[in-house]
This record gives sequence, C-alpha cells and structure tokens, in this order.
Amino acid sequence: MAEAVIESGFALVGEGKWLFGKSQPVAEMGGKSYCSSSSRPFLTRVDLGEKVSVVIDKLLVAPLSAKKKRRLIRIVPFSFKNAIPVYELEIGWAIMATASRVKKIVVEEGGTLAVRPEAVVAWTGNRPTGFCPRLRLRDLLLPRKARLMLNFHGPAIVWIEGSRD
Repeated sequence: MAEAVIESGFALVGEGKWLFGKSQPVAEMGGKSYCSSSSRPFLTRVDLGEKVSVVIDKLLVAPLSAKKKRRLIRIVPFSFKNAIPVYELEIGWAIMATASRVKKIVVEEGGTLAVRPEAVVAWTGNRPTGFCPRLRLRDLLLPRKARLMLNFHGPAIVWIEGSRD
C-alpha cells in the first residue's frame, strides 16, 4: 500500500487511488499529489490497524481501499441537525487536517469520555452516544444552543482537537 509523507504542512502521496477531503489535492505533478488546508494546518497521521471512524470534514487523504462505509452520527436522537458525517476506514492510514493540535486519548474498559462534537477527529471502538441536557420534544427538530456532547464508552481510542470558541 502506498504511503503518505507529511512535509512542511503538506501530505504528499504518489500514484494510486485516494480518498481525498474537500478541495484536495491542492496541486499535482508527475504522479504526486500535494494535500494541505490553510484553515486546518495541523496534520496528523492515524494508523488503521482496526476499524477507525473519521470525521469526513477533517479527512485530508487516505487510501481509497481503506473506506468501508459512510455513516451519520446523530448527536440529538432522530434529528439530522448537528449530525456528524463519518467514514469507517480499515487497514492502512489516514491523514487528518485540523485547526489545532490533536490529542490521542485511550478510554479504558468501562470508562466514558465526553467530548464536544466539533472537537472529535477520529475514534475506534463502539459508536458514541449523543448527550443533550433536558431534551424537549421541540428540540428533536430544532435543537437549541445546548451543550451537546458525544460520550465514548471504552474500550476506545479517541483523537480530539481543540474546541472552537
């Protein structure tokens, strides 16, 4: 499987079939593709030894053969508002582009990690569950500005970035 090289804020990939993020690649020359994002300058390599779910908006490049399926993670049950589109990837690697540095957190068996939805980059393990305090029937269609969270239940590995103000 072809590899990617991270150099000077760019991910360089050779010839092959790639799963590119939005507006990628930014340049191509002689079978090489250069991928980078000015709004998300921090690049992180996630190795896919097992099934990993990655947030589509933060994916820069991955081998096309790693993609298994696309799914939608709903934070508020039965509502598409604030839902997060993800790819499930297996075997290989993925380069993620984020607005801040990425932290890898290991959640032990029986443990729970609560993360703001915009901070989630990728995870292994079971699908997270959404949490919205005092959910009203009206909020199913029009969620209010509540403190929405995703709960990851261990065992899992979760990659997060800094939250937006």
